[in-house]
Amino acid sequence: MWGICLDVMACGGKLYQRAIAYEKTSDICTVHILQPICDIEISIDKIMSVDKPPVFVYGEEVSPVGHPETVGRITDIIWHFKNHDYNYYITINGRKKSKRYYSDDLLKI
Repeated sequence: MWGICLDVMACGGKLYQRAIAYEKTSDICTVHILQPICDIEISIDKIMSVDKPPVFVYGEEVSPVGHPETVGRITDIIWHFKNHDYNYYITINGRKKSKRYYSDDLLKI
């Protein structure tokens, strides 16, 4: 399942407003985070569920549309609350690009 982490304190704030893949635990009050950081459990009320999963996942190789020679890796997936859609951030040659991309701006490699 995919959702948005609303817990400011989760993983030192590194997961706040990030898209996360998770599974419910046997204790129905908590979830186990699978992506982007594994082995974290947080309260289910700190997750905003989303209807659709992201088009791209963490670590996937992509190219910006119009620049097939440029290959990057998805490093952050942020929820855009106003547009109700995902924003993707990529790293190219170890450097994080400041530009945010929508799914239509990227191509899978």
